[in-house]
Amino acid sequence: MRRLFIIPVIALLLTPAVRGQGEIDEELKMLFTDESSFGAFLQSNGLGVNYRYTRFINARNNWILDADFNYLKDPKEMKSMVIYDYFTKRFVYGKKNLFWELKAFGGRQHELFSKYDRSSISVRAFYSGGITLGFEKPIYYEILTVGSLGEIIDTEEKKFDPSIHETNYGGRASFFKGFNELRVMPGLSVKAGFSFEYSERQQVINALEAGIGASIYPRKIEIMASEQNQFYYFHLYVGYRFGTVIDISESARAKSWLERRRERQEAMDQLPPAGIQ
Repeated sequence: MRRLFIIPVIALLLTPAVRGQGEIDEELKMLFTDESSFGAFLQSNGLGVNYRYTRFINARNNWILDADFNYLKDPKEMKSMVIYDYFTKRFVYGKKNLFWELKAFGGRQHELFSKYDRSSISVRAFYSGGITLGFEKPIYYEILTVGSLGEIIDTEEKKFDPSIHETNYGGRASFFKGFNELRVMPGLSVKAGFSFEYSERQQVINALEAGIGASIYPRKIEIMASEQNQFYYFHLYVGYRFGTVIDISESARAKSWLERRRERQEAMDQLPPAGIQ
């Protein structure tokens, strides 16, 4: 996991050096802007995707609105493998539920270092907090009844039961089985981190992002059949963000959608391809 954070750290260390060189950006600057972007992230306890809208406050500060959707894993998960009917199936022995999080955040973003040329990096710090909904779906397994000669006599679909021997598990049943038993839990979440925006084009967002987050719920999340399940989770994450910059100046608002689109296209056509100086 440490390797995942090498790139953002290097980017931060190189920022002062990069700012002092490179091709000067002669593109007309937009002074009043909002941003709309999407992100995909690898977390220390799962995976996540995000949508963010940043609203202009001043040249260095923005309000941010975030929506996250995460798949949460337990650190104790270990893959098992079973072979029968000429198929190999993998499953996590002892896992009771799949767990997802849907989060809504509000917070602020502050720009620490600005971009002065096309090859430099903008470094931003952010923090936010909000509400979360946790979705807990039971997992069903194929339970095998085996005869005296080792042949499979019967197959049933049941939830995890520690009294059933591990060798009787034939893998996980259909993903869709158990959705009628879905349980929803409200909770609270916070997160903070740094974003390293490196796009050579003012109207495009390309950024690496790294941070830390936490969620807390009113009861323990039963991901595994264990007494060590928790009602709170911390995670580190790193990922990639892409999107567009929106000009919200009075002059831009006065133009039609077609005029704004034509101007964006003309500006993009005048720029050299990414990576060519």
